[in-house]
Amino acid sequence: MPNRGISGADDVAARLARITLPQPTLPAPHHLGQDSGMVLAEHQAALDEATVGGARIVAVQMADREARRALLADWVRRHAGQFPGGQLYFDMADVRRDGAGDPALMLAHLLRDLGVWEEFIPPRFADRYDALRQVAAQRRIVIVVDGVSLVPEATAAACPQGMLLVGSRRPLQGLRLHGDAVCLNLESPVPPLGDLDALVSALSKPARALYRLLGHLPAPTIGPDLIRALLGASGQRAITELTAAGLLVSAGAADRFRLREHAQVHARTRATAEPSEDQLRMQRQITEACLKVVEQAAATCTSPSSEVAARWAALEVLDAEQHTVTQLMQTITHAQWHQEVWRLAMALRPLYDARVYESYWQESHTLGVEAALWDGAIDVQAELRTQLARLELLCGDPYNRERAEKALARAQEMLTLVSSDRVRGLIWQTRAELDEDRGRDAVPAWQQVGHWFTEAQDHAGAAVATARLGQALVADGRIEEALALLTGDAAPSGAHADLARAAVHRALGQHGPALSLAVDAAEHAARHARYRLYGTAITLLAELAGELRDEELLQMCRDKDTELGKAAGLGPGWPER
Repeated sequence: MPNRGISGADDVAARLARITLPQPTLPAPHHLGQDSGMVLAEHQAALDEATVGGARIVAVQMADREARRALLADWVRRHAGQFPGGQLYFDMADVRRDGAGDPALMLAHLLRDLGVWEEFIPPRFADRYDALRQVAAQRRIVIVVDGVSLVPEATAAACPQGMLLVGSRRPLQGLRLHGDAVCLNLESPVPPLGDLDALVSALSKPARALYRLLGHLPAPTIGPDLIRALLGASGQRAITELTAAGLLVSAGAADRFRLREHAQVHARTRATAEPSEDQLRMQRQITEACLKVVEQAAATCTSPSSEVAARWAALEVLDAEQHTVTQLMQTITHAQWHQEVWRLAMALRPLYDARVYESYWQESHTLGVEAALWDGAIDVQAELRTQLARLELLCGDPYNRERAEKALARAQEMLTLVSSDRVRGLIWQTRAELDEDRGRDAVPAWQQVGHWFTEAQDHAGAAVATARLGQALVADGRIEEALALLTGDAAPSGAHADLARAAVHRALGQHGPALSLAVDAAEHAARHARYRLYGTAITLLAELAGELRDEELLQMCRDKDTELGKAAGLGPGWPER
């Protein structure tokens, strides 16, 4: 029978019941509004006919990008009532690098737009794929993936209960392997081309400057922050004028722009025809503007004085510009602008601390490490290698773990050369996490973490290191040492420390204090919006309730777990942590 009186579970249950989580408030996404492209009646009829038979995947092959997007947007708008859960759009051409799209990046964006909390977007592609299908199962949505070159770029977004529209300029024969897929091959309407040289010459000076910059930009889209950094107050006028002239259109992501396809070809042809010294000057201008935008955003993300809303907005800037930054890093690496390359890589660090875009951080940080090596920037090289190791470990596959070991081994070789105690702490923290992942004794590494974060006066980092050291001591069976560490005068506070102390009391068979500390951790994590940590505390409470055979508390923990899944946007039955 349950041991409620001895364990203090009644009080724990009452406290647990009082914890509330924010409920989802994000409205259903509507990415595709009115599009200015040309839509022919015969194309409307063909697409309507293709979708009438219950096909779940419909691909539209059409060479003209703007006409294709307009047709897809028109269909979604006319059938919006069938998809109350939302209409989402992603243009794979906007993130294509070296000929390849990035389905993992697309899935992360779709999950975020559907309201999934950042902490619960999985780092791995396969888990993101499962999560999207789970979220989409709770609502009827239509997803439009445009700019597709290969079938897997689109089918990653296919959901059993929803509709997938695919746009491509080439045939996607592999789609026919899906029994419920229909492929349309439509002829593009003839666009009014005109004399682009004459049209550009008639523009104002700011509009001509933006058109020229877009010809030199190593990425297909541009956002307002980079335009302001390049053109100042005249940037908005340039956007308005190029749009009115029919040269500039909205890109796939919100608040971003790109040239129409024929204008983009024209602008890039003009750019490559410029003298090499002029091309270099433009490249320098773009690089300096990019550095200004992303370094300012990174500083906002990492400043303790920044408001939450300001941090979030800065993170969105880094997310929006990461493709441009990565492409630019490739370009200026060839020009041997080593300091600019590693500065760009360092500016992206806060983004990858929060969001895992594997193909991007692997490329940006690898380029950054090489540039820092050439430039003799030892601390930068060690920090980027360490974050590479941490991100590889987070992705969790065996080959990721091997790469993590190699990257961290190179960083550890530099420990005697590194000048920053904070970087030393990061290196040892990653070593401790790798040791835990491999089932090795992590106690010595966590001791080093605490020492170096204390030297760096990183009090928050030192407190977490102490808590993690306590957990490592418990795992090693050194319970009394852990108890002394976590209950002394200098004992840390916070959710991590409460969880560690709960583990100590659990190991000592003291379920009452363990329960109380676990609910302390849950309260603290919920209050500070640390929802992964909150979930860990609920799991510990459930395990303690199981040991006490307290079915009432165990059921409450299950209910809280379900509540967490719903609040996080994943719904009931969300995957085990």
